[in-house]
Amino acid sequence: MLEIHLTGHQLTFSGELDCHTVVAHWPFKLLEKLPAVAEFDLAGLQHVDTAGLAWLLQQLAQANQRGIKVSLLNMPQQLQSLATVSDVLPLLPVR
Repeated sequence: MLEIHLTGHQLTFSGELDCHTVVAHWPFKLLEKLPAVAEFDLAGLQHVDTAGLAWLLQQLAQANQRGIKVSLLNMPQQLQSLATVSDVLPLLPVR
């Protein structure tokens, strides 16, 4: 299960970001509610797979197209390792 909550300018992610959970968040309507500067707090993610990483990259691209500057907070080690192996770590706006 993946839960995403919006509080002010921050989206808080918890649960699993994987091929089974991202389909429930497509299209990702919460992007429409974000201000021009936003944060994705990833501390609550317990599992991420390549589909979850691809979904996250897609949301970052969509946010960029909308003029939203997103920072990623508390990126789990598993996500960082997956992004490194996939050679996309430089694309993630980690703060």
